[in-house]
Amino acid sequence: MIFSYIFILMLVVFLVSMFMGMPLSFAMIFGSLVYFLGSGKDVFILINQMFTGIDIFTLMAIPFFILAGELMVYSGTGNKLLRLANIFVGRFRGGLAYVNVLASMLFGGCSGSALADVSGLGPLEIELMEEGGYDKDFSVAVTVTSALQGPIIPPSIPLVLIGAVTGVSIGRLLLGGAIPGILIGIAQCSIIFFIAKKRNYPLYNKKNSLKEYLTVVINSLPFLFMPIIILGGIITGVFTPTEASAVAVLYGFILTLIFKRKDIKLKDLYKIIKRSAMVSAALLLLSSASNVFSWILSVEKVPVLLTNYLTTVTDNVYILLFMMNIFLLVWGMFMDSLPAILIIGPVVFPIMVKFGVDPVHFGVVMALNLMIGLITPPYGQAIFTGTIISNLPMEKVIKEIIPFLLASIGILLLITYLPQIILFLPKLYFG
Repeated sequence: MIFSYIFILMLVVFLVSMFMGMPLSFAMIFGSLVYFLGSGKDVFILINQMFTGIDIFTLMAIPFFILAGELMVYSGTGNKLLRLANIFVGRFRGGLAYVNVLASMLFGGCSGSALADVSGLGPLEIELMEEGGYDKDFSVAVTVTSALQGPIIPPSIPLVLIGAVTGVSIGRLLLGGAIPGILIGIAQCSIIFFIAKKRNYPLYNKKNSLKEYLTVVINSLPFLFMPIIILGGIITGVFTPTEASAVAVLYGFILTLIFKRKDIKLKDLYKIIKRSAMVSAALLLLSSASNVFSWILSVEKVPVLLTNYLTTVTDNVYILLFMMNIFLLVWGMFMDSLPAILIIGPVVFPIMVKFGVDPVHFGVVMALNLMIGLITPPYGQAIFTGTIISNLPMEKVIKEIIPFLLASIGILLLITYLPQIILFLPKLYFG
């Protein structure tokens, strides 16, 4: 038998616990405890591995980036960036849909989170598009799918986490995500162009004066400096990614004091900090539990067996990448991206490196795969968030999402088989 009976029992306990509704981190710990007790291994190893899973300096960047994103939402980033996007693309047919995509692209450079985009910008974007004569289900679909750019364009929380759990340079990963994130936005705009023309969506005819242009651009500049400060500091070596996340929080707090000075409330800041702390605690507990899980997988030689199996199936790296894309797309349909990274990242990265795939290239490909999972049923979190804020049934939204989903998969295949799209900026800045 390839695997021990106790290892199979552990997997069964983990899966049953998860599908019964137990939080993922507790399901992993429960399954791991069954393995340790059943195999006679010292339970203190489990405790040690749990602490080791969070004893990673770069993981400190995650709570800071989450808090920075919350502060940017509270400080009014969304309104400023929507106005900026409207200045540039609002005058075209289907202009408010383009505004939605461009605003998500800009906001992604501030928050690094898809769900922050949908929940923060989403209600305003959907309302504006509805008032402008767009179908509500189409408005929600654009809002949900445009949020994919947030976790790919730096600063990206998933890419930071990938770097933390695999040891790949976070600076290179963040730069590697920039061009693919922009390509996703361009692909989405292409879909909007054809749909807007077919459905004859409104043409925005208002002309802005030079003074209005300058006012909007100047008001938006403080928010656009966030990604510049973060990436610039990392690239120039002024600070590490973890230190950059702390700087992002400080900058977000300063913007909050400036732009919300008249109506800032301590109870709002308390809620922001509390919400960020709870999300961070859940994520760190996942990191702790997944480290134990990864240790067990290593003891059971799962990575080695997988590598040997894949070698017998194919020695063609292109076929392997295609198989890995299918695997990650399906995985992303059933599990949120961050726990997915923590569980399978340490397993699949050594395999891909052994086959000669650049780890920065695969890191971005993996991130995009899992982000696409946010807009695919049955557990797409971005879809759920979009339906909640719009009060629309999921089936209506999914129907409108399909063209954008296919466009996203097209970009995924493009960056999978043309790695230079991802590696161009990292090589340009880091050599």
